[in-house]
Amino acid sequence: MIKNKILCCCILLILPFYIISQTENTEIPEIEPYPEDFNEIVVQIPEAKRPKPASPEEIQKASEKDFNQEEFNENKMAIKYGTPSEINSVIDKILENEDPRFNDELYDLFWASNSNEIKSRLMEYFAKLKDPCLEDYAIEVLDDPYDLPNSVVEQALNYVNQVESKASAPALVKLLESGEEQYFNGALSALGQTGGPREALYLADYINRDDLETAQKQALMRTLGKMNAVQTFDKIVEIAQDEDENSFVRMYAAEAIGNMKKEEAIPILLDLLETSDPNMKQYCIKGLSNFPDSEKAKNAIIQGIRDSHYKVRIESIKTAKTMNLKEAVEFLTYRAKNDTENAVKKECYPVIAELNTNEGNEFLIKQITDKKVPDSVKSQVAEALMKNGTLGEEEIVALARDVANDDRRKPLRYALGKQIAKYGRPAYAEVCALYVQSKDAQTASLGLDMFKTARYESARAVIKELAEEVKPKNAGNKKRARKLLGMEEEEPVKEEKSSASPAVTTTKDDADAK
Repeated sequence: MIKNKILCCCILLILPFYIISQTENTEIPEIEPYPEDFNEIVVQIPEAKRPKPASPEEIQKASEKDFNQEEFNENKMAIKYGTPSEINSVIDKILENEDPRFNDELYDLFWASNSNEIKSRLMEYFAKLKDPCLEDYAIEVLDDPYDLPNSVVEQALNYVNQVESKASAPALVKLLESGEEQYFNGALSALGQTGGPREALYLADYINRDDLETAQKQALMRTLGKMNAVQTFDKIVEIAQDEDENSFVRMYAAEAIGNMKKEEAIPILLDLLETSDPNMKQYCIKGLSNFPDSEKAKNAIIQGIRDSHYKVRIESIKTAKTMNLKEAVEFLTYRAKNDTENAVKKECYPVIAELNTNEGNEFLIKQITDKKVPDSVKSQVAEALMKNGTLGEEEIVALARDVANDDRRKPLRYALGKQIAKYGRPAYAEVCALYVQSKDAQTASLGLDMFKTARYESARAVIKELAEEVKPKNAGNKKRARKLLGMEEEEPVKEEKSSASPAVTTTKDDADAK
């Protein structure tokens, strides 16, 4: 027992030194660059695979939407024997119904068909499902696209982008190197979605090419920003700080270095923020939003809320929300009351509501109750409050009650109705009944929307009254009310034919003949 204790103590003493020595000897492997001759790039085609199997729940849900077995069989026959237009119609139905039961048949059709139109549509279909079953075909297309229609190549680019095919990266690099302008944007977008550190380093070098147009450089930098490859940090910092570079390329570079979340980016972004260019300031704010624990970054964003340019103010307001800067509320309420730009004011309300401070909440509720506040503002504030919970619910209900029969305030009435119908909270039952009883057809329709969402028992009586109206103000609302209550549709009223003999018209010629 004593020997075992001594052995354990020795291991505990030696282990930290062993770990340190191993860590010091471990080198981060270098990333192998792509060859300078793009013909030497090796593209490996993945093995063929069938569509992902649907779950029993997905199949059951889809089968419940069938009107009958005949429709299901008709779709199968159309896939097997139909023309491209007929197959397109079936695919539209399948997508609308989220029906996975035909995926194997559609996959087999893809390989059996010689129609580029059908192949393009099926690539689009499986891209929407994010199913990599056609990955091998799409990469073959991108590796040698030159004898195929552009529509097929574009769908292949979209496909590898949507399914995030890592295996497609070498083919996409080859496509960029080919210099074919018609493929540039699609290949670049797909590479940004599928590429890793190796592709990011390739793009960071690619951006220095003299033959690139400004728009292409901007697209390249935006793609690099999405890839967040820290290996390119120094290179992108250099571009962001280059005052001779295109201003849009620089601002996308500023956002990109922030997205990498390296602490070294903070002083660089703060320095770039001193520019007079509002676009650069806006993207520096975007970059700083990645550092919620930095007091310097937070202070820069709060100060941005009162920047002289509205674009910077709006970006700073959005960032205060994403960083949960409760200390920004005083700035936000001031801007909401005093800003010269309505777009800035509108941006403030939902952020104040989401930050949920006592000061901010009191401000928002006052906007609902203060008669001097315009209805357009009341509408925006009510929307922000409802989205974030039940705060101000009593005041919103009182406001809806005030405008329910005031035709001078229809825009606010409609706006409140649309929002109330989204949430179906118990406190809104009274509003539902008031809206349904309105003489205005659109208001009554919004009331029916509220009932559809929440099925307020207290509003059922007025819904029934509407459903049983003999001479309805709006036939469409009556029909909806009956449907919501599960009542049968009324038979259309048939006009009774008169049993009397038709009157005989005597013409002048008949009279003369007599």
